[in-house]
Amino acid sequence: MLEIVPAPEGVVAMRVSGRIETADIDRAIVAVEAALSKHEHIALFSEVSLAGVDPGALWKDLSYGLGKLGELHRFRRVAVVTGQDWVRWIAQAESALLPGIEMRAFTDSERGIAWSWITEPLPEATSEDPEQVRPAVTFVATSRSDVVAFEVNGRLTAADARDLLRVFNDAMAGHDRLRILVLMRDFHGMTLGALRERGLLEAKIRGWKKVERYALVGAPAWMEGMARMIGPSLGIETRSFELREEGAAWQWIGAEPASQNLSGRN
Repeated sequence: MLEIVPAPEGVVAMRVSGRIETADIDRAIVAVEAALSKHEHIALFSEVSLAGVDPGALWKDLSYGLGKLGELHRFRRVAVVTGQDWVRWIAQAESALLPGIEMRAFTDSERGIAWSWITEPLPEATSEDPEQVRPAVTFVATSRSDVVAFEVNGRLTAADARDLLRVFNDAMAGHDRLRILVLMRDFHGMTLGALRERGLLEAKIRGWKKVERYALVGAPAWMEGMARMIGPSLGIETRSFELREEGAAWQWIGAEPASQNLSGRN
């Protein structure tokens, strides 16, 4: 069930509980579009206690979100209040991945703090940083062709997304099963260009069926939580390691690093 609750002008507030159906997503979309028709920038406030999501509702929500990528700058601030860890992980993931949106997750006991924050005057818009020259993704050659390993340092750009697509498509074409090792040295999220890169979502969906082991090294807590939650449902064995445990991660993934850089970018 999704209920739209009273809120100040420019704020769309909703209470989400139980199982979400397609009609609930329709109700939320109507409220958001009505606010966008009156205001250049809006804020979203959600109290969440979910028991499940209908597949049709999930697809509609995803389709609507993808259609709004070009208008992300209009969603200036988002507050999520929840007592569910997995919902908080998703909110933290979106905060890291969606450029230009200030998003915070609060516990149920922090509802008052969340409401005060979301109803404050919205900050002035800031232009998105230009696509950085230095790659954020560096691929690491490994001792096994069915193991893909890469390091992340910085903010993923469209060029990084294209590199990821190229390497993963080649690996999926050559192997029935894959193992992935990701070294999260310093992750700063993604640019809008990276989010819009064609084929990235499709490659992830295809890749889920081929990945048997997935190692995260140095990942933030929200990313570890998401991996633990999603991995088993997809049949992927996942494990998280601290940066000081990189050697153990390589041992678990069953490969060794080589010195060759496979980025393929000039």
